[in-house]
Amino acid sequence: MAKILVALSGGVDSAVTALLLKEAGWEPVGIHLRLFDSDPESLAEGVCCGDQAAADARMVAAQLDIPFYVRDLRDLFREHVVEPTVEGYARAETPNPCVLCNHQVRIPELLRLADNLGIPTVATGHYVRKIRQGGEWRLAEARDPRRDQSYVLYRLTPGQLERLEFPMGELTKDQARARARAAGLFVAEKASSVDLCFAKTAGGIGRMVASMRPETSRPGPLVDEEGRVVGEHPGIAFVTVGQRRGLRWRSTTPERKYVAEVAPETREVRVAPRAQLVTRAVRLADPVWHEPLPPVAEARLRYQGPRFPVHTEGAWVRFLEPGPPLACGQAVVLYDGDRVLGGGTAAEVVRGASESAPEAQQPQALAAAGSPSSP
Repeated sequence: MAKILVALSGGVDSAVTALLLKEAGWEPVGIHLRLFDSDPESLAEGVCCGDQAAADARMVAAQLDIPFYVRDLRDLFREHVVEPTVEGYARAETPNPCVLCNHQVRIPELLRLADNLGIPTVATGHYVRKIRQGGEWRLAEARDPRRDQSYVLYRLTPGQLERLEFPMGELTKDQARARARAAGLFVAEKASSVDLCFAKTAGGIGRMVASMRPETSRPGPLVDEEGRVVGEHPGIAFVTVGQRRGLRWRSTTPERKYVAEVAPETREVRVAPRAQLVTRAVRLADPVWHEPLPPVAEARLRYQGPRFPVHTEGAWVRFLEPGPPLACGQAVVLYDGDRVLGGGTAAEVVRGASESAPEAQQPQALAAAGSPSSP
């Protein structure tokens, strides 16, 4: 069979991907993308792109006896992932760096590198599937919902899917480890990579944002819905919508309060009861739809999170039942069954209106934007 470029992260999933392809008759060529510099004092299993990961990827290629290359993309990663993530948090948004990484760096660069090497097809260790529909490829959830990564790949086009292979989409994690053990791969028991892998070496996303934008680490007041100061937050780098832990409350209140809104200009954080934070509708920025949307779809707001029935109209998504707190900057991905329909980035969120609230009390943003009728 033909050559295939395999992204080797240094973990068990990408190692098994290369193993399965080789067993199926492909000629794998390993490639490791060097995305950031890890802190030697913070090295830990599961970090997918640091020094140890690169060394592990090289050893996997040696075990499988396949060619191996390393591509330095640190400048590109910083420009398209780290800096936009930091700026998003500084604007009191909650961006998803994994979406940025896959769609701005990993997938485009893997396809470009494959072109340079004269290799038509690329494989990754993502837990997703692709299915054929209407003569085009569509992205679908993995067989194992506990490992599914379709949320962070929702922008993949049919043209990109044509050139991509995802062998892990048919396996569970336990099956993957069993295949690795049977083949004697030394990464068989290696811990899985984690979200925000690049921030892990900096002590977490909050500390990384604060180090790059020091003003975001300045404390500020917590203000309740009646304008009373009820506590203090440690800095907007450490705060997001729906949060309660990590805040300094002055005293107990009759009702538990959560972060409802963050004002980076004044460093004021508004808190409110949980009922006022539920998501009723969201306007998406830069939405991408891979096919006509059905009258009712399901929306996922977090990586491997639950799905909620929604109705769409233009760039607006209306929840047919209250959704969990949603922050601007988060990805909202729509599904029809196991098939990914597309999605976008939350740019405006309508929160807190109850089912029984009269029309006059509903937020006006929906009507002003030509959006769906008020929930």
